[in-house]
Amino acid sequence: MTTLIADSGSTKTDWALVDDTGQILFTGKTQGINPFHLSDDDIWKILAEELTLPEVPARVFFYGSGVTESMKPRMEHLLFQQFPQAEVHAESDLLGAARALLGRRSGIACILGTGANSCLYDGEQILLNTPPLGYILGDEGSGAVIGKLFLNGIFKGTLPVSLKNKYLAWSGLDYPAIINKVYRQPLANRFLASICPFISEQIAEGEKHENGTDELNEAMALYRMILESFNQFYAKNLTPYIKYVKASTEDISQLEPGMKAWHSSLEEEIPMLGFVGSIAHYFESPLRNVMEDEFHLKISQILKAPMPGLIKYHIN
Repeated sequence: MTTLIADSGSTKTDWALVDDTGQILFTGKTQGINPFHLSDDDIWKILAEELTLPEVPARVFFYGSGVTESMKPRMEHLLFQQFPQAEVHAESDLLGAARALLGRRSGIACILGTGANSCLYDGEQILLNTPPLGYILGDEGSGAVIGKLFLNGIFKGTLPVSLKNKYLAWSGLDYPAIINKVYRQPLANRFLASICPFISEQIAEGEKHENGTDELNEAMALYRMILESFNQFYAKNLTPYIKYVKASTEDISQLEPGMKAWHSSLEEEIPMLGFVGSIAHYFESPLRNVMEDEFHLKISQILKAPMPGLIKYHIN
């Protein structure tokens, strides 16, 4: 029996067709499929014209941004139209992240990419989700917010002026062009997140130099900026889960029966923690510094993308 797995964002969708032994029969990419932004015809056209499989899958598991509870029936109907012989399931990208990172174990699953999200997961379903609120109101720790902190720092002078000069040369932009991209052009969050490769390069380059050099000072300033953003991610997104896990018996008595039963079955006071996304991958060192060294959480794994974990989850 073959299983088709999709990991979809607004920009692109990664697809993998696997058999029961875990052998990958096909991988491919199509446009992103977000049911909030696309019509039924748009989605059907992507599925019909951009996805060419070597064989018809028996099961389809689609994980995507925009797949809320209210959108699931619509997305599953569209998938069934394309794969009428298959058992189809549509779930949120957050549940996909949890399954990829934690499998059937309970814990906290986090997405740190262009945006940020997180949840408390019981091994089957999401129990709690702190609203991410997007990069204007929230998304602490995301690529967009890190880019925002960087631009604020180079233009307001809290980061070394040499970084400002290097970034403007690297990007080919000037102050008016940056303001235009942030305030007048669409997809400002993606532009802000696109600064992160430059930041990562500067940290890596600075670490090659000795104490007292400008390069190392620049790298340290950027590293501290990343630490600040990850600290904010912990404080504003993860603390509700920690408080829930540590809740007293009296507090737990007010919960729904399913959540109460899960809480009573916990073997560890602090749950396992996993991260997926490009920001978590490229800034693993400061991320571990904050989560493990400062807040004493145990990171189970950090994945650049969820697909390897999803394949493992579904073949098992």
